[in-house]
Amino acid sequence: MNELEQRIFSKGEGEPSSDRFERRREPRVQVDRLVYVQPADAERGHFEEVRSMRDLSRSGFYFTTERDSYQPGVQLHVIPAFGCLNLEYLGEVVRVEKLPQGEFGVAVRLLRVENMAAPHRSTTMSAFEAFALADSSPVALPQCEPVGSM
Repeated sequence: MNELEQRIFSKGEGEPSSDRFERRREPRVQVDRLVYVQPADAERGHFEEVRSMRDLSRSGFYFTTERDSYQPGVQLHVIPAFGCLNLEYLGEVVRVEKLPQGEFGVAVRLLRVENMAAPHRSTTMSAFEAFALADSSPVALPQCEPVGSM
């Protein structure tokens, strides 16, 4: 076994590796913002939930859930809450981690801005919109223009 193989195999699985290749293309920001989640594929069954993001970047985010139905490759309709800047995206699950206490960590890559397939707003969506507008968590975002101020 050469020196490189020894270093790789001597580290425990749970230990962070300083010489490990970083796959992230963009920096992450730790946030506590809501995100609305709904499967894009009706064959996977309909559900919707509002969860709290743990971190985000320009191209994706990470959230936790008790649901075990998320798998890599599954496409989702998602709306990250940014007050007046709530865009609907098509996203794809890229990683699912089993966490303590029966939770799962889900990493989502944002594919493109898209309108939701559902023609009406559900109670969950309406509640999400109200919370998103009222959320005053600090995140550096542009200020919203009042309606009719143009």
